[in-house]
Amino acid sequence: MALPDFPIPGMHFFVSGNGFTGSLKGLNYRIEPVKANEEEDIKAHFAVFVWYGMLSSEFAEKQAEATFPLDADGRAALIAWLEAQYKAYSEK
Repeated sequence: MALPDFPIPGMHFFVSGNGFTGSLKGLNYRIEPVKANEEEDIKAHFAVFVWYGMLSSEFAEKQAEATFPLDADGRAALIAWLEAQYKAYSEK
């Protein structure tokens, strides 16, 4: 089975501070860019989680969550992670 392409904006969208919520055949996902904070030793990263069902991300139960560096390699890893989450979801 070929994995679908996740519709995710490019890096400029996230570096500008925008979050993104999407869905693919019942698997919902939310991606938030987190800015670096040297005082708290936080590096810039993507925070992403997935959930199932019709509830909004605010009220839904998180099924899985992960973080990735806020760069092109991190974006590619995030997409690969979403593909793995979709595969696990579709096999249920």
